Amino acid sequence: MKVWVEVIGTDGVSQCREIAIVGRSVDGVGLDALGLSLEEGKAILCRLQEELTQFQVDQASRQDRKCHDCGRLQRVHDYRSRTVHSLFGVCHLRVPRFRSCTCGKLAKTNTGNIETLLKGRATPELELVQAELGSRLSFREAACVLDLFVPTARPHNHRTVVNRLAKVADQIEKWDAASPYRMSRAGGSPISVFIDGAYIRAVPGYQSRHFEIAMGRVVSPGRLPRQFAAAPHVTTGKHDAVRAAMRAQGWLPGRDVTVFSDGDVGLQSIVLSATRQPVTHILDWFHLSMRLRHIEQTWQGLSHIGDLSIYLRDVAVDVPRLRHLLWSGYVREATKAVKNMLYQLEQHATLRDANQKLKRLSVLISNLRSYLVQNTTSIVDYCHRYRSGQPISSSPAESAANSLVNARMNKKRQMRWSPAGAHRVLQVRAAVADGRLKQAKFALAA
Repeated sequence: MKVWVEVIGTDGVSQCREIAIVGRSVDGVGLDALGLSLEEGKAILCRLQEELTQFQVDQASRQDRKCHDCGRLQRVHDYRSRTVHSLFGVCHLRVPRFRSCTCGKLAKTNTGNIETLLKGRATPELELVQAELGSRLSFREAACVLDLFVPTARPHNHRTVVNRLAKVADQIEKWDAASPYRMSRAGGSPISVFIDGAYIRAVPGYQSRHFEIAMGRVVSPGRLPRQFAAAPHVTTGKHDAVRAAMRAQGWLPGRDVTVFSDGDVGLQSIVLSATRQPVTHILDWFHLSMRLRHIEQTWQGLSHIGDLSIYLRDVAVDVPRLRHLLWSGYVREATKAVKNMLYQLEQHATLRDANQKLKRLSVLISNLRSYLVQNTTSIVDYCHRYRSGQPISSSPAESAANSLVNARMNKKRQMRWSPAGAHRVLQVRAAVADGRLKQAKFALAA
């Protein structure tokens, strides 16, 4: 089987060129000889890419050879070699250089179809593929995957994957920063921001062993969710990443914003800096429920002591009531019940100090009191919101933490990261998860 390619130029003249010959025997062959092999397919793609790119250069040079002032054809001074890395192999191109026209006008070397066509050392498609693989896998594994499926003259370098991922990440940030406010089809509906934090290991020499990543998801009615992530001590602040995600979801200054978090003041301040206006904060029910669960389990472990419910009557009565009070939004009654339990435990300090479980119960109730005082205004009627179909937890932020951070930087891939490197990988991972990497057109080859 001979594979030919027919090319037709702008002048209408067609040319046929042979690019590959595939030979097979029909006697004594198995299924492994059926169709093209991977190596044969890569060789055909590479050869086809060379023919196509050289034909494009020839057609572009034919148009550039004509003088823009007098219309005469310029003489060819010499030919030079240009190397362009593409997804289907390295293209070694033969590019002409022209002399000055006889009309006296100098040849324009920085403009024209050839310079526009060959503006860069690698095609944008190759850089996008390398960036996506580098954000999904480790950099060395990404290079190995490219070597396995993509035709190339030499093995891919993992440092090249790192550098091109950084270029794509910078372009994504520029795209987000320059994008205008997008009007939401949902009208004046509020924007919900689910935000959470995660810690990853820092490179040796950093100011601490770990640093915190802020990530989350912005949800607006009528639009697909938008994910964001940012690392500390980089050019783009965490509030800038949140603001760009909110603008993409149709947020305008003055529109209501609802924030769901675990009660961390630092996470709330990020959204406040992004909006520059007051926001409505709702405490995540899961984190609140886990604190109640620890208190309930500790008290159940003390149920074998028969006289304990007599001495600690308020504790025995209020521990089962706490979950119902907070679930229904009765913050004042729950805070009062916690104070009564602490007061009764202080009255029986001798009994408390003699039992380790009672000491732990006292510490847990004291921590719950501080947690309730800190987040009094953020506790709402979770029962009403749940029955009306409104969110009550920051589970979308937890999902973003697993997909953006943990799957690439924690768990089985515990690399050491610099803030700048982690930030760039997170930008690409968020763009891949949202589908923005394939939709946007970045100026990567410049």
